[in-house]
Amino acid sequence: MVHIGNTFEQAIAKFYSESDFSLLQETVIGIMGAGGLGSNCAVNLARSGIRHFIIADYDRVEMSNLNRQYYFPHHVGQFKVDALQDILTEINPNITVVTYREALTKDSIPAIYDAADILIEAFDSADAKSMFVEGTLSMVKPKIMVSGLAGIGKSDDLTTKKIGTDIYVIGDETSDIADANPYAPRVSIAAAKQADVALSIVLDKGRD
Repeated sequence: MVHIGNTFEQAIAKFYSESDFSLLQETVIGIMGAGGLGSNCAVNLARSGIRHFIIADYDRVEMSNLNRQYYFPHHVGQFKVDALQDILTEINPNITVVTYREALTKDSIPAIYDAADILIEAFDSADAKSMFVEGTLSMVKPKIMVSGLAGIGKSDDLTTKKIGTDIYVIGDETSDIADANPYAPRVSIAAAKQADVALSIVLDKGRD
């Protein structure tokens, strides 16, 4: 059942059928990492009608993060999960965010994200991405990852591939932040693609 409790939801409800909007409101999105990918992906999903999030990140916002992450100077020094929670609930006061200010491990992921319907990997390092794969092996849920988004240009190389039955990988699968800096355009594109895949899954739009 659709619950429209504020002017934001009233405004965006016209873009969906009643059943689709209800699905969006009921879905729980689990995001691991609240940096460039996680913050931008979460904002895209919030603007699309997603109400429920589980987000973990132990880091604080730094001024250098502002070149690509969905934060503002007044957020510097705050925990990213707290700043992101404020941003999401400012977009839609009906949003709920369960936050964890801790470093995830392959052992802690299943318990923290048990209630999530879709898992989104938003880490920077290859080691963290490997940890995501190991930690979610037993979790039968759609998993949306990113591999290769650093640098500037060639944004059409950021494609989406499905691996097996439940893993989606977005990126060029070659560029590494160890070799090229992450910049707003490609990070934002990859994060938006993650959100688009999640929405396609929720609304059963036949995402390959």
